[in-house]
Amino acid sequence: MKSKDSLLTTSGNLNKQIIRLAWPVFFQNLARSLAIAILDTYWIGKLGSEHLAAIAVGTFLSWGAFALGELIPIGTNALVSQAVGAKDEDSARHIGTLNLVNSLFWGLIIACIMIPLLPVLYNFTNLDSPKTILANEYLFPLLVFLPAVILFESGSAIFRGHGNTQTPFRLLLMVFSLKAVLSPLFIFTFDLGMSGASSATMISYAAGFIVEFFLLRKYEFITSLRHKLISVFRKARFNFKVTLETIKIGLPLSLEGLAFSFIYIFVSRYVADFGTTGLAALGIGHRSEAIPYQVGEAFAMTASIIVGQNIGAGNIDRANKGAWRVLYLSWVPMLIYGIVLFFFPREIAGIFTTDRAVIETAKVYNMLAAGAIFFAMSEQIFSGAFAGAGNSLPPLAIYLPVTALRIPLAAVLAPIYGMNGIWIAIFSTSITKGMLIAFWWKLGRWKKRKFALGKTAAEPIESPVEKFDIH
Repeated sequence: MKSKDSLLTTSGNLNKQIIRLAWPVFFQNLARSLAIAILDTYWIGKLGSEHLAAIAVGTFLSWGAFALGELIPIGTNALVSQAVGAKDEDSARHIGTLNLVNSLFWGLIIACIMIPLLPVLYNFTNLDSPKTILANEYLFPLLVFLPAVILFESGSAIFRGHGNTQTPFRLLLMVFSLKAVLSPLFIFTFDLGMSGASSATMISYAAGFIVEFFLLRKYEFITSLRHKLISVFRKARFNFKVTLETIKIGLPLSLEGLAFSFIYIFVSRYVADFGTTGLAALGIGHRSEAIPYQVGEAFAMTASIIVGQNIGAGNIDRANKGAWRVLYLSWVPMLIYGIVLFFFPREIAGIFTTDRAVIETAKVYNMLAAGAIFFAMSEQIFSGAFAGAGNSLPPLAIYLPVTALRIPLAAVLAPIYGMNGIWIAIFSTSITKGMLIAFWWKLGRWKKRKFALGKTAAEPIESPVEKFDIH
């Protein structure tokens, strides 16, 4: 049974296809942002500025864990898109099912690595002891139950690879609704505080994946998970090949997110010099950017789907045209939000706190963000396009050195301009990245990549496996 919401983008009106794909992903990502970031900030902000400052640092560290977790979903989205574009449903099912298994083990590996490292990571941020305890209360449940999030995101990637972005949106609405009910209940009624917020998040994701799994089976986007576990050793060579391709595509973009998290740990050292006000303002600034960031992620996923499906179908020109069209369409909502963010920066910051010093500090961040979001769109969308093409190294080559410049720039500018110097370091590098990645995409070297998708013959599990290769 095929999903009625599936969409093949290799022909037809691009504008309509982009909008149809993008709007559910935007609301899905917005719900994710609300569920994890904005909703937690809202409720925890009621506990005090100390808690708000702690969750700002805790969020940076959680971004690192979630970024590593995205390795499997990013590769899954690209490979399933390519297989669907090549009309190879057997390969699409095999990739999706195998990567659900990979998601479970990958989540456990990340948790086992990061939990012992938490004390070391806290030291980098210069957090005092009370804030460290609060940040740890928030992070520990997120890491313990991280596989639930990765499984959910990989399942969503399978749907998106088939051009179905509406089902993941509906599922995340369910996750957000459950989270909205559980958060105040856990934080205040059960008096769990910071750990209540993160526990509510992970329970909601686990419930969402259970529903998602049955829908994937219903639409025949995956095969029997039991058979897949049995075939892991029988088809070890082939499964390793698919896993390796998934890692090759997902790892660079996953490292981008990890680098973002760790770079902000170092930037936070300079912010911490301005006390609780600085850390709280930085956290609020990121919350103010949540909507444009989620818009960018929605259009980036759309670009990945369009480029992946068209490359799978051998339609390189349409893949290129689709990526640029996605960028231009993304600027329409960003113009509206940019105007609001620039002219009402205090009001937006005031949503999250009543502290006047924090609001005034975050105001400048919001005004600078209003102009930089157009370049941020370029960075996100072409990163997605490169991933869809199976070539995610260029975004990493740009992202790592340019984003790392925020550390020395913050060190130089903070003593001169205060917190505004840190804001300048952040947004000047953001603008630079947006311009560089658009230029690299325009060079067109990604067009030379060739994709050969062969039948996997994944079912029955005893049948021979043909080669699946990406060059």
